[in-house]
Amino acid sequence: PILGPSIEKATDKYGRKAGTLAFALLYSIGVATIKSNELWVLFAGRAIVGCALSLLFTAPEAWVNGEAGRTNLREYLGETFGLAFTGDALVAIMAGKLASWAASVRGVTGPFDLSIVFLAAGAVVSGLFWKENKAAVGAAADNGDGKKGSIRDAFDIVCGDQKLMLIGAVQSLFESAMYIFILQWPPAVSAAVTSYFGEGAITPFGTIFSCFMTCSLLGSLLFGKLFKRKNTLTEGTATGMLAASALSMALAAYFTSGATTSLAGIIGAFLLYEACVGMYFPAIGTLRSKYVPDENKSVILSLFGIPLNSLVVLAYLFIKQLGMSGALGLSSAALAIATGCMARLRSIARKDEAATAA
Repeated sequence: PILGPSIEKATDKYGRKAGTLAFALLYSIGVATIKSNELWVLFAGRAIVGCALSLLFTAPEAWVNGEAGRTNLREYLGETFGLAFTGDALVAIMAGKLASWAASVRGVTGPFDLSIVFLAAGAVVSGLFWKENKAAVGAAADNGDGKKGSIRDAFDIVCGDQKLMLIGAVQSLFESAMYIFILQWPPAVSAAVTSYFGEGAITPFGTIFSCFMTCSLLGSLLFGKLFKRKNTLTEGTATGMLAASALSMALAAYFTSGATTSLAGIIGAFLLYEACVGMYFPAIGTLRSKYVPDENKSVILSLFGIPLNSLVVLAYLFIKQLGMSGALGLSSAALAIATGCMARLRSIARKDEAATAA
Protein backbone atom coordinates (compact mmCIF):
# COMPACT_ATOMS: atom_id res chain seq x y z
CA PRO A 1 0.00 0.00 0.00
CA ILE A 2 2.96 2.37 0.55
CA LEU A 3 4.43 2.16 -2.95
CA GLY A 4 1.15 1.38 -4.73
CA PRO A 5 0.05 4.95 -5.62
CA SER A 6 3.49 5.82 -7.02
CA ILE A 7 3.59 2.60 -9.05
CA GLU A 8 0.13 3.24 -10.46
CA LYS A 9 0.97 6.85 -11.28
CA ALA A 10 3.78 5.48 -13.45
CA THR A 11 1.34 2.99 -15.01
CA ASP A 12 -1.06 5.78 -16.00
CA LYS A 13 1.83 7.79 -17.40
CA TYR A 14 3.76 5.12 -19.31
CA GLY A 15 0.94 2.74 -20.22
CA ARG A 16 -1.35 0.06 -18.80
CA LYS A 17 0.00 -2.61 -21.14
CA ALA A 18 3.50 -1.85 -19.88
CA GLY A 19 2.19 -2.10 -16.32
CA THR A 20 0.70 -5.52 -17.03
CA LEU A 21 3.96 -6.77 -18.54
CA ALA A 22 5.84 -5.35 -15.54
CA PHE A 23 3.53 -7.33 -13.26
CA ALA A 24 4.39 -10.60 -15.03
CA LEU A 25 8.13 -9.86 -14.82
CA LEU A 26 8.13 -8.73 -11.18
CA TYR A 27 5.93 -11.58 -10.01
CA SER A 28 8.15 -14.11 -11.79
CA ILE A 29 11.21 -12.66 -10.06
CA GLY A 30 9.44 -12.72 -6.70
CA VAL A 31 8.36 -16.33 -7.19
CA ALA A 32 11.91 -17.35 -8.15
CA THR A 33 13.25 -16.07 -4.81
CA ILE A 34 11.25 -18.75 -2.97
CA LYS A 35 13.99 -21.27 -3.74
CA SER A 36 16.56 -19.24 -1.80
CA ASN A 37 17.66 -20.12 1.74
CA GLU A 38 18.71 -16.54 2.46
CA LEU A 39 16.25 -14.64 4.64
CA TRP A 40 16.97 -11.26 3.03
CA VAL A 41 16.30 -12.72 -0.42
CA LEU A 42 12.95 -14.07 0.76
CA PHE A 43 12.00 -10.70 2.24
CA ALA A 44 13.06 -8.93 -0.96
CA GLY A 45 11.00 -11.39 -2.96
CA ARG A 46 7.90 -10.66 -0.87
CA ALA A 47 8.41 -6.93 -1.42
CA ILE A 48 8.71 -7.48 -5.18
CA VAL A 49 5.56 -9.62 -5.19
CA GLY A 50 3.74 -6.84 -3.30
CA CYS A 51 4.64 -4.35 -6.01
CA ALA A 52 3.61 -6.86 -8.68
CA LEU A 53 0.20 -7.42 -7.05
CA SER A 54 -0.37 -3.68 -6.95
CA LEU A 55 0.03 -3.70 -10.72
CA LEU A 56 -2.16 -6.79 -11.14
CA PHE A 57 -5.09 -5.24 -9.28
CA THR A 58 -5.03 -2.01 -11.30
CA ALA A 59 -3.19 -2.11 -14.65
CA PRO A 60 -5.26 -4.76 -16.53
CA GLU A 61 -8.58 -3.25 -15.42
CA ALA A 62 -7.41 0.25 -16.34
CA TRP A 63 -6.31 -1.08 -19.76
CA VAL A 64 -9.72 -2.67 -20.38
CA ASN A 65 -11.50 0.56 -19.44
CA GLY A 66 -9.19 2.64 -21.61
CA GLU A 67 -9.61 0.32 -24.58
CA ALA A 68 -13.39 0.29 -24.16
CA GLY A 69 -13.38 4.08 -24.19
CA ARG A 70 -11.17 4.20 -27.28
CA THR A 71 -13.40 1.79 -29.21
CA ASN A 72 -16.72 3.18 -27.85
CA LEU A 73 -17.69 -0.18 -26.32
CA ARG A 74 -18.24 0.90 -22.71
CA GLU A 75 -21.76 -0.53 -22.66
CA TYR A 76 -20.23 -4.02 -22.83
CA LEU A 77 -17.90 -3.57 -19.85
CA GLY A 78 -20.26 -5.19 -17.33
CA GLU A 79 -20.69 -8.27 -19.50
CA THR A 80 -16.94 -8.35 -20.14
CA PHE A 81 -16.13 -8.28 -16.43
CA GLY A 82 -18.69 -11.02 -15.82
CA LEU A 83 -17.10 -13.26 -18.45
CA ALA A 84 -13.61 -12.47 -17.16
CA PHE A 85 -14.41 -13.55 -13.63
CA THR A 86 -16.27 -16.60 -14.89
CA GLY A 87 -13.05 -17.59 -16.61
CA ASP A 88 -11.15 -16.73 -13.45
CA ALA A 89 -13.20 -19.22 -11.44
CA LEU A 90 -12.70 -21.94 -14.06
CA VAL A 91 -8.95 -21.33 -14.10
CA ALA A 92 -8.86 -21.42 -10.28
CA ILE A 93 -10.47 -24.87 -10.29
CA MET A 94 -7.94 -26.11 -12.85
CA ALA A 95 -5.06 -24.42 -11.02
CA GLY A 96 -5.81 -26.35 -7.85
CA LYS A 97 -5.42 -29.64 -9.70
CA LEU A 98 -2.26 -28.52 -11.50
CA ALA A 99 -0.73 -27.21 -8.27
CA SER A 100 -1.25 -30.60 -6.62
CA TRP A 101 0.43 -32.32 -9.58
CA ALA A 102 3.35 -29.87 -9.58
CA ALA A 103 3.85 -30.32 -5.83
CA SER A 104 3.95 -34.10 -6.22
CA VAL A 105 6.59 -33.81 -8.96
CA ARG A 106 8.83 -30.95 -7.71
CA GLY A 107 7.97 -30.58 -4.04
CA VAL A 108 6.54 -27.58 -2.23
CA THR A 109 8.03 -25.08 -4.70
CA GLY A 110 6.55 -26.91 -7.71
CA PRO A 111 3.35 -24.84 -7.90
CA PHE A 112 5.39 -21.63 -7.83
CA ASP A 113 7.64 -22.91 -10.62
CA LEU A 114 4.56 -23.75 -12.68
CA SER A 115 3.10 -20.28 -12.10
CA ILE A 116 6.02 -18.74 -13.99
CA VAL A 117 4.92 -20.63 -17.12
CA PHE A 118 1.44 -19.11 -16.91
CA LEU A 119 2.86 -15.66 -16.17
CA ALA A 120 5.02 -15.92 -19.29
CA ALA A 121 2.01 -17.05 -21.35
CA GLY A 122 -0.05 -14.11 -20.11
CA ALA A 123 2.78 -11.70 -20.89
CA VAL A 124 3.05 -13.07 -24.44
CA VAL A 125 -0.70 -12.68 -25.03
CA SER A 126 -0.83 -9.11 -23.74
CA GLY A 127 2.41 -8.18 -25.48
CA LEU A 128 1.23 -9.44 -28.88
CA PHE A 129 -2.47 -8.56 -28.86
CA TRP A 130 -2.90 -5.51 -26.64
CA LYS A 131 -2.55 -1.99 -27.93
CA GLU A 132 -0.96 0.38 -25.45
CA ASN A 133 -3.18 2.96 -23.79
CA LYS A 134 -2.34 5.59 -21.23
CA ALA A 135 -4.33 7.83 -18.92
CA ALA A 136 -6.41 10.40 -20.77
CA VAL A 137 -4.99 13.87 -20.31
CA GLY A 138 -7.73 16.35 -19.52
CA ALA A 139 -8.66 19.20 -17.29
CA ALA A 140 -9.23 16.92 -14.34
CA ALA A 141 -5.65 15.75 -14.55
CA ASP A 142 -4.14 19.23 -14.43
CA ASN A 143 -3.99 20.96 -11.05
CA GLY A 144 -2.85 24.27 -12.47
CA ASP A 145 0.86 23.98 -11.78
CA GLY A 146 1.71 21.76 -14.69
CA LYS A 147 1.64 18.51 -12.73
CA LYS A 148 -0.80 16.06 -14.24
CA GLY A 149 -2.13 12.88 -12.77
CA SER A 150 -0.33 13.29 -9.43
CA ILE A 151 -1.18 11.29 -6.32
CA ARG A 152 -2.44 14.49 -4.66
CA ASP A 153 -4.75 15.11 -7.64
CA ALA A 154 -6.19 11.60 -7.31
CA PHE A 155 -6.66 12.02 -3.56
CA ASP A 156 -8.45 15.36 -4.05
CA ILE A 157 -10.70 13.84 -6.71
CA VAL A 158 -11.75 11.03 -4.37
CA CYS A 159 -12.34 13.39 -1.42
CA GLY A 160 -14.41 15.71 -3.60
CA ASP A 161 -16.71 13.03 -5.02
CA GLN A 162 -19.13 11.22 -2.70
CA LYS A 163 -19.68 8.45 -5.22
CA LEU A 164 -15.96 7.67 -5.39
CA MET A 165 -15.72 7.64 -1.60
CA LEU A 166 -18.62 5.18 -1.44
CA ILE A 167 -17.01 2.93 -4.07
CA GLY A 168 -13.72 3.02 -2.15
CA ALA A 169 -15.49 2.22 1.14
CA VAL A 170 -17.32 -0.75 -0.38
CA GLN A 171 -14.11 -2.11 -1.91
CA SER A 172 -12.11 -1.72 1.31
CA LEU A 173 -14.80 -3.24 3.53
CA PHE A 174 -15.73 -6.16 1.26
CA GLU A 175 -12.17 -7.19 0.42
CA SER A 176 -10.93 -6.85 4.00
CA ALA A 177 -13.80 -9.16 5.03
CA MET A 178 -12.77 -11.52 2.23
CA TYR A 179 -9.17 -11.73 3.48
CA ILE A 180 -10.41 -12.48 7.01
CA PHE A 181 -12.58 -15.23 5.52
CA ILE A 182 -9.56 -16.66 3.66
CA LEU A 183 -7.69 -16.89 6.95
CA GLN A 184 -10.59 -18.39 8.92
CA TRP A 185 -12.34 -20.87 6.64
CA PRO A 186 -9.77 -23.74 6.82
CA PRO A 187 -9.74 -23.99 10.66
CA ALA A 188 -13.51 -23.43 10.80
CA VAL A 189 -14.24 -26.27 8.39
CA SER A 190 -11.60 -28.52 9.95
CA ALA A 191 -13.09 -28.04 13.43
CA ALA A 192 -16.58 -28.76 12.10
CA VAL A 193 -15.39 -31.93 10.33
CA THR A 194 -13.71 -33.14 13.52
CA SER A 195 -16.83 -32.37 15.55
CA TYR A 196 -19.06 -34.26 13.11
CA PHE A 197 -16.85 -37.26 12.20
CA GLY A 198 -14.64 -37.48 15.26
CA GLU A 199 -10.91 -37.13 15.92
CA GLY A 200 -8.63 -38.14 13.08
CA ALA A 201 -11.09 -37.23 10.33
CA ILE A 202 -9.34 -35.79 7.28
CA THR A 203 -10.70 -32.52 5.89
CA PRO A 204 -10.85 -32.59 2.04
CA PHE A 205 -9.61 -29.03 1.55
CA GLY A 206 -9.04 -29.50 -2.19
CA THR A 207 -12.59 -30.67 -2.80
CA ILE A 208 -14.02 -27.90 -0.63
CA PHE A 209 -11.97 -25.28 -2.47
CA SER A 210 -13.27 -26.61 -5.79
CA CYS A 211 -16.83 -26.28 -4.47
CA PHE A 212 -16.08 -22.70 -3.42
CA MET A 213 -14.79 -21.88 -6.90
CA THR A 214 -17.85 -23.50 -8.48
CA CYS A 215 -20.10 -21.23 -6.39
CA SER A 216 -17.96 -18.26 -7.38
CA LEU A 217 -18.43 -19.30 -11.01
CA LEU A 218 -22.20 -19.44 -10.55
CA GLY A 219 -22.14 -16.00 -8.92
CA SER A 220 -20.31 -14.42 -11.85
CA LEU A 221 -22.73 -16.08 -14.29
CA LEU A 222 -25.66 -14.73 -12.29
CA PHE A 223 -24.22 -11.23 -12.43
CA GLY A 224 -23.90 -11.53 -16.20
CA LYS A 225 -27.57 -12.51 -16.49
CA LEU A 226 -28.72 -9.69 -14.23
CA PHE A 227 -26.56 -7.13 -16.02
CA LYS A 228 -28.30 -7.89 -19.34
CA ARG A 229 -31.73 -7.19 -17.90
CA LYS A 230 -33.25 -3.87 -18.83
CA ASN A 231 -33.83 -1.21 -16.17
CA THR A 232 -31.54 -3.01 -13.73
CA LEU A 233 -28.97 -0.85 -11.96
CA THR A 234 -25.66 -2.51 -11.12
CA GLU A 235 -25.81 -0.56 -7.86
CA GLY A 236 -29.06 -2.37 -6.99
CA THR A 237 -27.64 -5.79 -7.84
CA ALA A 238 -24.54 -5.02 -5.77
CA THR A 239 -26.66 -3.93 -2.79
CA GLY A 240 -28.51 -7.25 -2.75
CA MET A 241 -25.26 -9.18 -3.13
CA LEU A 242 -23.62 -7.32 -0.23
CA ALA A 243 -26.65 -7.91 2.00
CA ALA A 244 -26.50 -11.64 1.22
CA SER A 245 -22.77 -11.73 1.95
CA ALA A 246 -23.29 -10.01 5.31
CA LEU A 247 -25.96 -12.58 6.16
CA SER A 248 -23.70 -15.48 5.14
CA MET A 249 -20.86 -14.29 7.40
CA ALA A 250 -23.30 -13.73 10.27
CA LEU A 251 -24.51 -17.32 9.87
CA ALA A 252 -20.92 -18.56 9.73
CA ALA A 253 -20.11 -16.65 12.93
CA TYR A 254 -23.14 -18.22 14.63
CA PHE A 255 -22.35 -21.77 13.50
CA THR A 256 -18.70 -21.50 14.61
CA SER A 257 -19.55 -20.15 18.04
CA GLY A 258 -18.94 -22.27 21.11
CA ALA A 259 -22.64 -22.89 21.60
CA THR A 260 -23.18 -24.70 18.32
CA THR A 261 -21.04 -26.24 15.56
CA SER A 262 -22.89 -27.35 12.44
CA LEU A 263 -20.89 -28.71 9.51
CA ALA A 264 -23.80 -28.28 7.09
CA GLY A 265 -24.47 -24.77 8.38
CA ILE A 266 -20.84 -23.68 8.09
CA ILE A 267 -20.38 -25.13 4.60
CA GLY A 268 -23.70 -23.66 3.45
CA ALA A 269 -22.80 -20.20 4.75
CA PHE A 270 -19.38 -20.32 3.10
CA LEU A 271 -20.82 -21.50 -0.23
CA LEU A 272 -23.30 -18.61 -0.19
CA TYR A 273 -20.48 -16.19 0.56
CA GLU A 274 -18.38 -17.54 -2.33
CA ALA A 275 -21.31 -17.04 -4.70
CA CYS A 276 -21.42 -13.42 -3.50
CA VAL A 277 -17.66 -13.12 -4.15
CA GLY A 278 -18.30 -14.32 -7.71
CA MET A 279 -20.83 -11.52 -8.15
CA TYR A 280 -18.74 -8.90 -6.36
CA PHE A 281 -15.73 -8.69 -8.66
CA PRO A 282 -17.57 -8.09 -11.95
CA ALA A 283 -19.95 -5.73 -10.13
CA ILE A 284 -17.21 -3.61 -8.57
CA GLY A 285 -15.30 -3.61 -11.86
CA THR A 286 -18.39 -2.33 -13.67
CA LEU A 287 -18.99 0.38 -11.05
CA ARG A 288 -15.36 1.50 -11.09
CA SER A 289 -15.53 1.81 -14.87
CA LYS A 290 -18.61 3.99 -14.42
CA TYR A 291 -17.39 6.31 -11.67
CA VAL A 292 -13.56 6.34 -11.60
CA PRO A 293 -12.12 8.88 -14.09
CA ASP A 294 -9.73 7.39 -16.65
CA GLU A 295 -7.07 10.09 -16.25
CA ASN A 296 -6.35 8.98 -12.67
CA LYS A 297 -7.79 5.46 -12.69
CA SER A 298 -4.74 3.41 -11.70
CA VAL A 299 -3.73 5.82 -8.93
CA ILE A 300 -7.25 6.00 -7.49
CA LEU A 301 -7.61 2.20 -7.52
CA SER A 302 -4.31 1.98 -5.66
CA LEU A 303 -5.46 4.57 -3.12
CA PHE A 304 -8.48 2.36 -2.40
CA GLY A 305 -6.01 -0.35 -1.39
CA ILE A 306 -4.54 1.69 1.47
CA PRO A 307 -7.57 1.50 3.83
CA LEU A 308 -8.18 -2.06 2.65
CA ASN A 309 -4.74 -3.27 3.70
CA SER A 310 -4.87 -1.21 6.89
CA LEU A 311 -8.14 -2.89 7.91
CA VAL A 312 -6.73 -6.34 7.19
CA VAL A 313 -3.56 -5.71 9.21
CA LEU A 314 -5.60 -4.30 12.11
CA ALA A 315 -7.89 -7.33 12.10
CA TYR A 316 -4.95 -9.75 12.00
CA LEU A 317 -3.29 -8.01 14.96
CA PHE A 318 -6.33 -8.81 17.12
CA ILE A 319 -7.22 -12.14 15.54
CA LYS A 320 -6.40 -14.15 18.69
CA GLN A 321 -8.57 -11.91 20.85
CA LEU A 322 -11.42 -12.08 18.36
CA GLY A 323 -11.35 -15.83 17.90
CA MET A 324 -12.83 -17.63 14.93
CA SER A 325 -16.43 -16.66 15.53
CA GLY A 326 -15.49 -13.08 16.44
CA ALA A 327 -13.43 -12.66 13.26
CA LEU A 328 -16.28 -13.89 11.10
CA GLY A 329 -18.65 -11.62 13.02
CA LEU A 330 -16.31 -8.70 12.29
CA SER A 331 -16.47 -9.63 8.60
CA SER A 332 -20.26 -9.60 8.77
CA ALA A 333 -20.22 -6.14 10.36
CA ALA A 334 -17.88 -4.83 7.66
CA LEU A 335 -20.13 -6.26 4.97
CA ALA A 336 -23.20 -4.72 6.60
CA ILE A 337 -21.54 -1.29 6.49
CA ALA A 338 -20.58 -1.93 2.85
CA THR A 339 -24.24 -2.72 2.15
CA GLY A 340 -25.24 0.64 3.59
CA CYS A 341 -22.64 2.43 1.45
CA MET A 342 -23.85 0.69 -1.70
CA ALA A 343 -27.48 1.43 -0.84
CA ARG A 344 -26.53 5.10 -0.60
CA LEU A 345 -24.78 4.90 -3.99
CA ARG A 346 -27.87 3.22 -5.45
CA SER A 347 -30.00 6.10 -4.18
CA ILE A 348 -27.66 8.65 -5.79
CA ALA A 349 -27.64 6.68 -9.06
CA ARG A 350 -31.44 6.60 -9.16
CA LYS A 351 -31.62 10.36 -8.61
CA ASP A 352 -29.04 10.94 -11.36
CA GLU A 353 -30.98 8.65 -13.71
CA ALA A 354 -34.25 10.45 -12.95
CA ALA A 355 -32.61 13.83 -13.52
CA THR A 356 -31.20 12.64 -16.87
CA ALA A 357 -34.59 11.29 -17.97
CA ALA A 358 -36.26 14.59 -17.07
